[in-house]
Amino acid sequence: MKRIFGMLLGAVLLLTAVLVIRTLQFAPPQFEASETLADVDWSEAELAAGLAGALRFPTISNIDADAVDQQAFEDFQAYLKQRFPRVFAQIPHQRLPGGTLLFRWSGSSEALKPIMLIAHQDVVPVIPGTEDQWSYPPFAGTIADGYIWGRGAIDDKASVIGILEATERLLEEGFVPPRTVYLGFGHDEEVGGKGAQAMATLLAERGESLAFLLDEGGVIAKDMLPGVAERVALIGPAEKGYVSLKLSADGGGGHSSMPPQQSAAGVVAAAVARLEANPLPADMQYTVDFIRYLGDSVPFYQRLLFANNWLFEPLLEKVLSSQAPINAGMRTTTAVTMLQGSVRDNVLPIIAYAVVNFRILPGDTIEGVQQKVAEIIDDPRIRIETYGGFGNNPSAVASPDSAGFNVLADLVRQVSPGTLVAPRLVVAATDARHFEEVSENSYRFIGVEVGPKEMKGIHGTDERVSISSYVEAVRIYYHLLRRSAEL
Repeated sequence: MKRIFGMLLGAVLLLTAVLVIRTLQFAPPQFEASETLADVDWSEAELAAGLAGALRFPTISNIDADAVDQQAFEDFQAYLKQRFPRVFAQIPHQRLPGGTLLFRWSGSSEALKPIMLIAHQDVVPVIPGTEDQWSYPPFAGTIADGYIWGRGAIDDKASVIGILEATERLLEEGFVPPRTVYLGFGHDEEVGGKGAQAMATLLAERGESLAFLLDEGGVIAKDMLPGVAERVALIGPAEKGYVSLKLSADGGGGHSSMPPQQSAAGVVAAAVARLEANPLPADMQYTVDFIRYLGDSVPFYQRLLFANNWLFEPLLEKVLSSQAPINAGMRTTTAVTMLQGSVRDNVLPIIAYAVVNFRILPGDTIEGVQQKVAEIIDDPRIRIETYGGFGNNPSAVASPDSAGFNVLADLVRQVSPGTLVAPRLVVAATDARHFEEVSENSYRFIGVEVGPKEMKGIHGTDERVSISSYVEAVRIYYHLLRRSAEL
């Protein structure tokens, strides 16, 4: 008995040692910091005014191109030409159908592959009837309380104007980029990104291969991660895919006073219930990698759990699945968004349907999601088909060990001292996904600070960006272009 006890104790001690050692080794990679940043003076008031002016143009995209207010886009681009005269005069550019703008800033070396910075001009609409819920009118471009307020302040005119502010300043200084730089500003990212597709096609036809591409997506998160006091720059090395599936069932119709045992609406409801009760499988790797980059900012016991995911994965998955933001980075998510039955309360539906939206984790595919959904529902009465004519598989995953990621991470730490940097899967869609064939490494990041209040404003009410964090974003773009030889 003593021998058995001794063996058990030894096994426990060995396991404990393994867990602790793996936790101590669970540390972010070490980056070589560059020399002290040689910054230039920026006028916060001037930069704020430039972005505020851009927010006064309601450049709202629409899936129906005929419903788009083209005058708003023309007026916005006239504003850009007035605000950034050197950019438009000195860098060759073209306006693609719909209003997308593509600039080609020639570099001093043809031996170096080009890089590209992209952003989108369009914004989502303000829900009719909610305008009076805004602290300031959504298209007034108001500067107040340390913020720049208006639709598009973060998504995504801060990127458009920030990139152009940095470029205009560099042109004023006589800077010539060491490698060619493309600047691309799509007109319809919010409804699929045909403008970005056109730019990517054009680059492919030219035989271009980009060494680095940067789009929106990640931000500097503040008070968004439980237990982490520091700000965290979330640089997206990839984005999830997207597909919506329509689940429909036929019924006989008729009067509700003589219902069948299960109506078409009931069949669809049962299918939806099975999907929600059986989420698609989790993959913890992206979350584990993210936590590793946070290092000592995460309590030791939490790092122990993630560092030893091989042992604690069932526990982690169970706990983290209940936290929507973390769950979104762990699996292909299932979101029931639309339900339709009869048009009257006393009429049985002839056809009932539900629409379920899936954000697809890298490693999964649209086809794979459809197959899993059919297996979970397991009901031949349910028809499953794609909805909306739009869908895309997850993007390729760019390396967090690349030169581009490291330079960007270094700049964030220099411009925003004390800010942590971590790769974080982008759960929404961006234009970057359209450049897969021409870009070696695509990242998603804009250096503005987003806390819980700012997050609610993106596609919601009171969208705004702090003046100080917008200035940080401009500085990051400026120094990124200056260091483009290293990307």
